[in-house]
Amino acid sequence: MRSKAYRNIIEQLDRTKIYSLTEGIPVVLSFARAKFTESVDIHIKTNLKGTKGPQSVRGTVIFSKPIAKGKTVLVLTEDEAKLQQAIAAGADKVGGKEIIDEIKQAGGINYDVVIATTDFMRFVAPVAKILGPKGLMPSPKNGTVTDDVDRVVREFKAGKAEFRMDKTGVIHQAIGNITFTPEELEKNIREFVAEVQKHQPEKVKGEFVKHIYLSLTQSPSIKVKL
Repeated sequence: MRSKAYRNIIEQLDRTKIYSLTEGIPVVLSFARAKFTESVDIHIKTNLKGTKGPQSVRGTVIFSKPIAKGKTVLVLTEDEAKLQQAIAAGADKVGGKEIIDEIKQAGGINYDVVIATTDFMRFVAPVAKILGPKGLMPSPKNGTVTDDVDRVVREFKAGKAEFRMDKTGVIHQAIGNITFTPEELEKNIREFVAEVQKHQPEKVKGEFVKHIYLSLTQSPSIKVKL
């Protein structure tokens, strides 16, 4: 059952209209009704379906206006030099096979981002079924399999965001919150859409990004164009 505030917004909203970003962002911000700081979310409909294989879309983006700093980062490696680099860069936990054993025993691990060095990935494979469903399996596609540990840890601690396409071909991503200015939101949106377009699979012909929608955490969406 939708709230009365939500229904009131729907009644006043022209659902057929396509807004420019300059028009649409203030409209979405005007929907704020919740008693918490709602996020501003973008929903990109691609002309793909499915989350596996060469057409799967997954990546990362560093926004001009970071969304969430302070993510907890785990680094998996047995290279002593890279362990020290990870610690110096601000990783919350570092380690090797002993952490893999912990993951097996606990059936999971409580971190926002898991990074692994290239040579350590063979030890991560046995826990792929645990980390994968939680979106924590290190992957070259989102930069979490790397030998440049110092840079990648610092980027995620500074607010680097991951994104992935769902099984319906839609990419959902928070691009700010209602405390951001319209200018900050617009810049983040343009950066995000540009990054998504870079991940267009080679076999996809024609328009990759079909539709773009904006919404708040607890609001209806509007359709926008860049």
